[in-house]
Amino acid sequence: MSPRRAAVAAGVAILLGAAPAWAHGFGQRYDLPVPLWLWVAGAAAAVALSFVVTGLVSTAPPGPARYPTVNLLRWRLGRALVHPWLWHLARALAIAALLLVVIAGALGSQNPNRNLAPTAVWVLWWVGVAYLSALVGDVWAIVNPWAALFAATEPAPEAGNDRAPAWLGAWPAVVLFLAFAWIELVWPGRAEPAQLALLTLGYTLVAGAGMVALGRSRWLRRGDPFAVAFSTLARFAPTELRVRDRAICATCPARCASEAGCVNCVACFTRAPDEARALNLRPFGAGLLDGGGVSTSMVAFVLVLLSSVTFDGFTATPAWATIESAAYAALPPLGGQRLAVIGTLGLLGFALLFALLYAAFARWMARAGGQPASGTAVARAFVVSLIPIAVAYHLAHYLTYLLVQGQRIIPLASDPLGLGWDLLGTAGYVPDIGIVGARFAWYTAVIAIVSGHIAAVFVAHAIALRQFGSRQRALRSQYAMLLLMVGYTVASLWIIAQPIVESSPAGS
Repeated sequence: MSPRRAAVAAGVAILLGAAPAWAHGFGQRYDLPVPLWLWVAGAAAAVALSFVVTGLVSTAPPGPARYPTVNLLRWRLGRALVHPWLWHLARALAIAALLLVVIAGALGSQNPNRNLAPTAVWVLWWVGVAYLSALVGDVWAIVNPWAALFAATEPAPEAGNDRAPAWLGAWPAVVLFLAFAWIELVWPGRAEPAQLALLTLGYTLVAGAGMVALGRSRWLRRGDPFAVAFSTLARFAPTELRVRDRAICATCPARCASEAGCVNCVACFTRAPDEARALNLRPFGAGLLDGGGVSTSMVAFVLVLLSSVTFDGFTATPAWATIESAAYAALPPLGGQRLAVIGTLGLLGFALLFALLYAAFARWMARAGGQPASGTAVARAFVVSLIPIAVAYHLAHYLTYLLVQGQRIIPLASDPLGLGWDLLGTAGYVPDIGIVGARFAWYTAVIAIVSGHIAAVFVAHAIALRQFGSRQRALRSQYAMLLLMVGYTVASLWIIAQPIVESSPAGS
């Protein structure tokens, strides 16, 4: 069992079921206050009701970037947040953290519980930065240590010409993110400190080669799976960096400007004069209404992002344990790699299932909206409406994991290599596994999932008004999207609510 799955198991275990004590030592499990089917039915009804309300009150499509904003640069604190020295300090700390992960993984204890690397990579970075991106803003675009290292050694500023062929799109990011998801969810060595150190060094070489080949800014927008993932989640966030002078964006090597203007492009923001800058507060989800669709490769990226986190949840259910056990018995020995093969097939199968379902529903929406030949265009336009669902599922699935496992950083800060140090006097701290109660964890998951799907309904309806022109065609097109979102609400709650098990078939 991976460190993440063990922690999630512990978190969900305190939510559900009745009798025996949970094997991971999180105490007795709890019953839901009402039967699960009532929760599921109520959540589905709430999403459906939001569709009705949205259809009644929305009569005109919002134009690009027409949402209320407050420019924080009007105040001293806001100006301090974008001060170059603060950004330089943040990047230096990120580079130091990257080096510490490599050193700890390579030279420290190989017990994952005593080494900083697994907690830093899987808890603080992957889960923590994802939350920061979605709930605060695109912080990773500022502190990305690989980009900072390359920028510090770059011989000359980037040229404005695009060295990447148009067909390449964001496909490098799609492939690399799928590989990362496989490492996270399938690969047996994902929690081994030395392996994480090697992977970190390996990705450093990949990122460097990508930035040399495509240019730094273009690599970050097309090839870097983490920059693309965090910036995708940050479209939901309540803050944005904006450059109000389109002449600056016209020479941007990343070709960043959309219909809504230049948003969250650090390269342009850094070059812009003070009077052309804005650090805006905006409503959650407003960044999804920028007026433009995305490329086919970005459609694939969003679907892989969503399918991988859903697969992660599904692998912790009894249903997956049954599938895994049956497949394990049916496969030949394969040198003891049967579980990895099953996990790989499951991960790819979920990605394919999501792609097929979304393509089918996009064609349905196109026909219902009177544009039967534009299924691909509809898929590109509406995929951003799935981002609130991805944010919601991350909150529902990983919040307990973050709050429980994140406490490990307290003792590890004193002894990052697991060598018996006590640099800060915190090495003896024992994580409090009772910090999250059953009621809090369950209600947080339900609220996150329902709220995320309601936000997705609103975003999809706003896009439909723009895509199909009339309110009637927009409403007809959204019946398919409503069915898709209600179905995913039901599936998400079912996955979150399942008792989490780990199967270990006999033999090899």
